[in-house]
Amino acid sequence: MSGYSYQWSLFADWCAAADVAALPASPITLAKFLAENPASDAAQLRRVSAINRAHLDAGQPAPGRVTSIRIALDSARSERTIRRAAQDQIIAAGLPTSGSTAALFGRRDAILLVLAGAGLSHKAIAELDRTDITTDGETVRIGGRHRIRIAPHDAINVEPATIWHRWHTVLQFSERYPSTTLLSEHLQRNTFPDMTGLAHRSGPVAVPIDRWGHLPLPVAAMTATEIGAVIGRHRTGASPLHTPRRPIIRPADGGTDQSHPIAAPEPVSADLDSRYYHSGVEARRRAHTALADVPDMVDDVEDRIERLLERTLQLLDSSTSGDST
Repeated sequence: MSGYSYQWSLFADWCAAADVAALPASPITLAKFLAENPASDAAQLRRVSAINRAHLDAGQPAPGRVTSIRIALDSARSERTIRRAAQDQIIAAGLPTSGSTAALFGRRDAILLVLAGAGLSHKAIAELDRTDITTDGETVRIGGRHRIRIAPHDAINVEPATIWHRWHTVLQFSERYPSTTLLSEHLQRNTFPDMTGLAHRSGPVAVPIDRWGHLPLPVAAMTATEIGAVIGRHRTGASPLHTPRRPIIRPADGGTDQSHPIAAPEPVSADLDSRYYHSGVEARRRAHTALADVPDMVDDVEDRIERLLERTLQLLDSSTSGDST
């Protein structure tokens, strides 16, 4: 260790100033140290060797081993994906699935969130075909080139398979009965016919919907930009409100009288201050403004950590003598 005393002292002093542990140090700490103390590749490799030697002498795993950097990099990405998957599934589980036009958007946006939370890019979602998706119990499997399994999260009581079946039912129904009015009727009552026996046809998963609930004919896929906008609005709590279609009232069987309409809920009287609703809207607007940047800030920090680890990995991969033990 005597030949590495200067390099180790530099690292130990930096850790003390940064208020992080020098022994044992994590690969992320090592990556930050190298990023904040630039030098030639040869000098950086000697610093890594010094830090590795100090850890090995103390019986600790060397943070500068290539394998440890790879594990840390994979772990950072994996934890990020797991956390985002849980958040997106929670949002998806709270979206409407029946009762109005909003339910149509809710069913589609829910599966978009589940797919994005699983790590699929917006471009990959736009290119995803229905035949690539299968279910196994409560989980969803994405085939093709993705090979992803989406399991339910403990924080919600709606399985990914259920979320997919709800949207797939809409796609199948619209394909067989291309009527927006008929689709709206079944959404209002959540009474879709059994279509499990129908052929599993190909087609895009992400389909655009206009403000009145019309799906395009022929079926077209959303763009990656459109998918990103939808997902981004839900994640920031700024998803748009959708105006419900007027309820459909049809004559009773064999008669001319209109009966059994979908009744609106009885209004509830309450004495509220004249500024009650205005105050609530203002409070939500202030909260949204104050917290809108938080997801981006977290993503930025995680992106920086990934870049640091990638750079450290490239440095160690560039030389076979970087780990003198």
